[in-house]
Amino acid sequence: MSTESSLQANIRKHLKDNGCYVLKTRPDARGGAPTGCPDIFFFKEGFWGAIEVKASPTAPYRTLQKETLAKLNGWSWAKRVDPSNWPAVREELDRIL
Repeated sequence: MSTESSLQANIRKHLKDNGCYVLKTRPDARGGAPTGCPDIFFFKEGFWGAIEVKASPTAPYRTLQKETLAKLNGWSWAKRVDPSNWPAVREELDRIL
């Protein structure tokens, strides 16, 4: 399992363990998730968030990811997460959730 896949699984488990409804998106050129869509969406009692998971702090964004995260963060909560910032983001989520 890749670093990104492993981190995604860890994040999804953490969110579910905190009572969230979690959706993992799958990009699909045939009409699935639109370009730039984050990897994970989660919902809990009137709150929602989105997470783009990267394997490292230097992993580049794909087309529209940065812009989409900024838009979603303006509407609710959205972050880019990699192994180096996951502990801090996890603490932030624990305060929110």
